[in-house]
Amino acid sequence: MAALVDLHLHTTASDGRLSPTELVRLVASKGLKQVSISDHDTTEGLAEAYRAGEEFPDLRIIPGIELSADVPGDEVHMLGYFIQYQNTQFQETLLRFRHGRVDRARS
Repeated sequence: MAALVDLHLHTTASDGRLSPTELVRLVASKGLKQVSISDHDTTEGLAEAYRAGEEFPDLRIIPGIELSADVPGDEVHMLGYFIQYQNTQFQETLLRFRHGRVDRARS
């Protein structure tokens, strides 16, 4: 039997429609076994997703992120997995990253 996996999921922490809890419950009800919450430029939904995942011992949640980068004339999206989302330096870097994005959008 094939494992059911989705490694590119978004929550209301970025542009998703479901809260992290709602998303975890949905994927568990669909029988997925491994998922990655990989919101845009934030890890804010991961702690909630892990708490919700405690209800589903057969579901593995992989910490992820989707980083967006501007390149001349375009934008690139990069997915990162197994990130250390509770690392203070990582969170400080993400904050600077988001502030830079806002500053570029305003100019």
